[in-house]
Amino acid sequence: MKKRLRSLITVSLVAGSLMLYSCGDSTKEKDNAVSEEQHEMGEHSEEMHTEQTTEAAAAEFSDEKVKQAFDEYLAVKDALVRTDAAASRKSAENLKNTLSEAQPEIAEIAGRIVITEDVNQQREIFSELTAAMEPVLKEAISSGKIYKQFCPMAFEGKGDFWYSNSEEIRNPYFGDKMLKCGRVDETIM
Repeated sequence: MKKRLRSLITVSLVAGSLMLYSCGDSTKEKDNAVSEEQHEMGEHSEEMHTEQTTEAAAAEFSDEKVKQAFDEYLAVKDALVRTDAAASRKSAENLKNTLSEAQPEIAEIAGRIVITEDVNQQREIFSELTAAMEPVLKEAISSGKIYKQFCPMAFEGKGDFWYSNSEEIRNPYFGDKMLKCGRVDETIM
Protein backbone atom coordinates (compact mmCIF):
# COMPACT_ATOMS: atom_id res chain seq x y z
CA MET A 1 0.00 0.00 0.00
CA LYS A 2 2.81 2.42 0.94
CA LYS A 3 4.64 1.53 -2.26
CA ARG A 4 1.57 2.36 -4.37
CA LEU A 5 1.09 5.64 -2.53
CA ARG A 6 4.74 6.62 -3.11
CA SER A 7 4.44 5.68 -6.79
CA LEU A 8 1.27 7.74 -7.13
CA ILE A 9 2.89 10.75 -5.46
CA THR A 10 6.00 10.42 -7.64
CA VAL A 11 3.94 10.22 -10.83
CA SER A 12 1.86 13.22 -9.72
CA LEU A 13 4.98 15.27 -9.04
CA VAL A 14 6.50 14.39 -12.40
CA ALA A 15 3.26 15.23 -14.26
CA GLY A 16 2.93 18.52 -12.40
CA SER A 17 6.53 19.43 -13.16
CA LEU A 18 6.07 18.68 -16.86
CA MET A 19 2.94 20.81 -16.99
CA LEU A 20 4.68 23.74 -15.34
CA TYR A 21 7.72 23.35 -17.58
CA SER A 22 5.73 23.23 -20.81
CA CYS A 23 3.75 26.34 -19.89
CA GLY A 24 6.70 28.35 -18.60
CA ASP A 25 8.29 31.21 -20.45
CA SER A 26 11.33 33.41 -20.18
CA THR A 27 9.49 36.13 -18.30
CA LYS A 28 8.58 34.09 -15.24
CA GLU A 29 9.82 36.66 -12.69
CA LYS A 30 7.84 39.41 -14.38
CA ASP A 31 4.77 37.17 -14.60
CA ASN A 32 5.07 36.21 -10.93
CA ALA A 33 5.13 39.86 -9.91
CA VAL A 34 2.08 40.56 -12.03
CA SER A 35 0.18 37.52 -10.75
CA GLU A 36 0.76 38.55 -7.13
CA GLU A 37 -0.91 41.85 -7.88
CA GLN A 38 -3.83 40.27 -9.75
CA HIS A 39 -6.02 38.14 -7.52
CA GLU A 40 -9.04 37.93 -9.75
CA MET A 41 -9.24 38.15 -13.51
CA GLY A 42 -12.54 40.02 -13.40
CA GLU A 43 -11.06 42.94 -11.47
CA HIS A 44 -8.52 43.58 -14.19
CA SER A 45 -10.38 42.83 -17.40
CA GLU A 46 -11.15 46.51 -18.05
CA GLU A 47 -7.54 47.46 -17.32
CA MET A 48 -6.30 44.67 -19.61
CA HIS A 49 -8.63 45.77 -22.41
CA THR A 50 -7.43 49.38 -22.10
CA GLU A 51 -3.78 48.28 -22.15
CA GLN A 52 -4.28 46.12 -25.22
CA THR A 53 -6.28 48.80 -27.05
CA THR A 54 -3.46 51.27 -26.46
CA GLU A 55 -0.87 48.85 -27.79
CA ALA A 56 -3.07 47.90 -30.75
CA ALA A 57 -2.56 51.43 -32.07
CA ALA A 58 1.10 50.46 -32.59
CA ALA A 59 0.12 47.98 -35.33
CA GLU A 60 -0.87 49.89 -38.45
CA PHE A 61 -2.42 48.34 -41.53
CA SER A 62 -2.56 49.34 -45.19
CA ASP A 63 -6.29 48.51 -45.19
CA GLU A 64 -8.66 50.11 -42.65
CA LYS A 65 -11.01 47.06 -42.79
CA VAL A 66 -8.13 44.80 -41.74
CA LYS A 67 -7.33 47.10 -38.80
CA GLN A 68 -10.98 47.00 -37.75
CA ALA A 69 -11.05 43.22 -38.19
CA PHE A 70 -7.88 42.81 -36.10
CA ASP A 71 -9.38 44.92 -33.30
CA GLU A 72 -12.54 42.78 -33.38
CA TYR A 73 -10.46 39.58 -33.47
CA LEU A 74 -8.69 40.85 -30.32
CA ALA A 75 -12.08 41.46 -28.70
CA VAL A 76 -13.05 37.83 -29.41
CA LYS A 77 -9.72 36.66 -27.97
CA ASP A 78 -10.13 38.81 -24.85
CA ALA A 79 -13.66 37.47 -24.30
CA LEU A 80 -12.33 33.91 -24.52
CA VAL A 81 -9.55 34.80 -22.06
CA ARG A 82 -12.33 35.86 -19.66
CA THR A 83 -14.34 32.72 -20.57
CA ASP A 84 -17.22 35.01 -21.54
CA ALA A 85 -19.19 33.22 -24.26
CA ALA A 86 -21.73 36.03 -24.68
CA ALA A 87 -19.05 38.70 -25.23
CA SER A 88 -17.23 36.35 -27.60
CA ARG A 89 -20.40 35.95 -29.66
CA LYS A 90 -20.98 39.70 -29.80
CA SER A 91 -17.40 40.45 -30.88
CA ALA A 92 -17.53 37.65 -33.45
CA GLU A 93 -20.73 39.19 -34.84
CA ASN A 94 -18.88 42.49 -35.31
CA LEU A 95 -16.00 40.67 -37.02
CA LYS A 96 -18.39 38.79 -39.28
CA ASN A 97 -20.08 42.02 -40.36
CA THR A 98 -16.76 43.76 -41.01
CA LEU A 99 -15.43 40.96 -43.23
CA SER A 100 -18.66 39.82 -44.90
CA GLU A 101 -17.76 41.36 -48.28
CA ALA A 102 -13.96 41.49 -48.30
CA GLN A 103 -13.25 38.11 -46.66
CA PRO A 104 -16.42 35.95 -46.76
CA GLU A 105 -14.53 32.78 -45.72
CA ILE A 106 -13.31 34.41 -42.51
CA ALA A 107 -16.74 35.98 -41.95
CA GLU A 108 -18.27 32.48 -42.15
CA ILE A 109 -15.89 31.20 -39.46
CA ALA A 110 -16.72 34.17 -37.21
CA GLY A 111 -20.41 33.45 -37.85
CA ARG A 112 -19.97 29.95 -36.41
CA ILE A 113 -18.74 31.52 -33.15
CA VAL A 114 -21.83 33.74 -33.14
CA ILE A 115 -24.23 30.78 -33.18
CA THR A 116 -22.33 28.75 -30.57
CA GLU A 117 -23.04 29.35 -26.90
CA ASP A 118 -20.53 26.80 -25.59
CA VAL A 119 -17.23 28.56 -24.84
CA ASN A 120 -15.17 25.41 -25.50
CA GLN A 121 -16.69 25.07 -28.98
CA GLN A 122 -16.02 28.78 -29.51
CA ARG A 123 -12.38 28.15 -28.64
CA GLU A 124 -12.16 25.38 -31.25
CA ILE A 125 -13.65 27.67 -33.90
CA PHE A 126 -11.33 30.49 -32.73
CA SER A 127 -8.42 28.23 -33.67
CA GLU A 128 -9.75 28.11 -37.25
CA LEU A 129 -10.33 31.86 -37.17
CA THR A 130 -6.72 32.45 -36.16
CA ALA A 131 -5.39 30.31 -39.01
CA ALA A 132 -7.63 32.12 -41.51
CA MET A 133 -6.57 35.58 -40.26
CA GLU A 134 -2.82 34.92 -40.62
CA PRO A 135 -2.35 35.68 -44.34
CA VAL A 136 -4.64 38.71 -44.14
CA LEU A 137 -2.72 40.20 -41.21
CA LYS A 138 0.71 39.45 -42.68
CA GLU A 139 -0.22 41.01 -46.00
CA ALA A 140 -1.79 44.18 -44.60
CA ILE A 141 0.48 45.15 -41.68
CA SER A 142 2.42 48.28 -42.58
CA SER A 143 4.11 49.13 -39.27
CA GLY A 144 4.16 48.06 -35.65
CA LYS A 145 4.00 44.53 -34.31
CA ILE A 146 1.59 41.64 -33.93
CA TYR A 147 2.59 38.79 -31.63
CA LYS A 148 1.83 35.25 -32.76
CA GLN A 149 1.57 33.28 -29.53
CA PHE A 150 1.47 29.55 -28.88
CA CYS A 151 0.14 27.35 -26.09
CA PRO A 152 1.62 23.83 -26.12
CA MET A 153 -1.16 22.51 -23.87
CA ALA A 154 -4.14 23.57 -26.02
CA PHE A 155 -6.37 20.88 -27.48
CA GLU A 156 -5.08 17.98 -25.43
CA GLY A 157 -1.41 18.76 -25.94
CA LYS A 158 -1.56 19.38 -29.70
CA GLY A 159 -0.95 23.07 -29.11
CA ASP A 160 -2.34 26.06 -30.95
CA PHE A 161 -1.73 29.70 -31.88
CA TRP A 162 -3.44 33.06 -31.48
CA TYR A 163 -2.56 36.67 -32.21
CA SER A 164 -2.06 39.45 -29.70
CA ASN A 165 -1.08 43.08 -29.66
CA SER A 166 0.96 42.51 -26.49
CA GLU A 167 3.90 40.27 -25.66
CA GLU A 168 2.16 39.39 -22.40
CA ILE A 169 0.52 35.98 -22.58
CA ARG A 170 -3.24 35.88 -22.00
CA ASN A 171 -4.34 32.42 -23.14
CA PRO A 172 -7.73 32.31 -24.90
CA TYR A 173 -7.79 28.51 -24.96
CA PHE A 174 -7.79 28.08 -21.18
CA GLY A 175 -8.78 31.46 -19.75
CA ASP A 176 -8.02 31.81 -16.06
CA LYS A 177 -7.31 28.08 -15.72
CA MET A 178 -3.95 28.55 -17.47
CA LEU A 179 -3.93 32.28 -18.12
CA LYS A 180 -0.21 32.61 -18.76
CA CYS A 181 0.43 29.29 -20.48
CA GLY A 182 2.19 30.03 -23.73
CA ARG A 183 4.99 31.86 -25.46
CA VAL A 184 5.55 34.35 -28.24
CA ASP A 185 6.29 32.20 -31.28
CA GLU A 186 6.71 34.93 -33.88
CA THR A 187 6.61 38.72 -34.13
CA ILE A 188 4.96 39.95 -37.28
CA MET A 189 6.17 43.35 -38.47
